[in-house]
Amino acid sequence: MLRSLLRTACWLLPPGGLKNRLLRALGHRVHPSARVGVCLLTGATDVSVGAGATIGHGNVFRGLRGLHIGADAIVGQFNWWSIAPSLELGGPESGHGVAVLGDHAVLTNRHYLDISGGLRLAEFATLGGVRCTVLTHSVDLDSGKQTLAAVVLDHQAFISTNCVVMAGSHLTERAVLAAGSVTALGGRYAAHTLHGGVPAKVIRPIDGAYFHRTEAWISQ
Repeated sequence: MLRSLLRTACWLLPPGGLKNRLLRALGHRVHPSARVGVCLLTGATDVSVGAGATIGHGNVFRGLRGLHIGADAIVGQFNWWSIAPSLELGGPESGHGVAVLGDHAVLTNRHYLDISGGLRLAEFATLGGVRCTVLTHSVDLDSGKQTLAAVVLDHQAFISTNCVVMAGSHLTERAVLAAGSVTALGGRYAAHTLHGGVPAKVIRPIDGAYFHRTEAWISQ
């Protein structure tokens, strides 16, 4: 209990070398070059933050089983990450309750993220804009039970602002979800293709310099 309280207290410290050293001393794997903002984390003990990664201020991580942020990945400010406490999660191999961002992945600001079924962003994948809602559990109307399914963004997949992403959604490589779109439950979205609407449907093939960048950060 004391160790858990100390971890929570350390996450509330301002970013810097001292904070990173304290987090490592308490069992988290935080690279010395990572920048971890003033955040609230409760529950998760399996935490890793890679070299050059950034976690902005005001993130709340509530009850997660695991949090893994890859090298040079970017997490913006004021995101809410949580699991539904009433759900029965599978074993560690299920990925339930675990959020994973690959190297150079980006998750911007003010999103609501249900991590119950798991969330995985591959290298250079982006959850962009603001106020997206990601849901990884839902109600099966036939059985009358809650179900869990991870949301997955493959390499360089992109979700734009104000989208609703339903449980089990899978954006394949360089798939793009246009602003304000809603995915189908368990939907799979084609590679190199722009999708949009409610529910999201194929609009057209897509490519551009964005999909050939070599770092997460995008300059003006």
